[in-house]
Amino acid sequence: MGEAKGTDGSGDETKLLILIARTEESFDPVVTALLDAGITGATILESRGLGAIIRSEMPIFAGLAALLPHATGSRVILSVATQSSIDALMRFVGQLPREQRPIGVTMPATTVLGLEP
Repeated sequence: MGEAKGTDGSGDETKLLILIARTEESFDPVVTALLDAGITGATILESRGLGAIIRSEMPIFAGLAALLPHATGSRVILSVATQSSIDALMRFVGQLPREQRPIGVTMPATTVLGLEP
């Protein structure tokens, strides 16, 4: 039924990869790094940071907004990838200028549905 345990068949552990491209300018290099690392399947969500929410929807905190970064457009990239692909991605991301590097985290994916093993 398309259900697979947390490996790709070669013993390489499968992880949930979450990346946040914090600016519009950082998004293209992050996508290029994903593709260079062999990660071709991902879901991309438009997002807004806390600073953008405070500025636009909570005027009572307007003074606090001045202390927060001004970037408002970010994108969250979700993917299921193998640890070896993630290691390759880290090598590519490490070569990006600091301002283009995403925020990221991985978590074990013990069961994966809907992907071919």
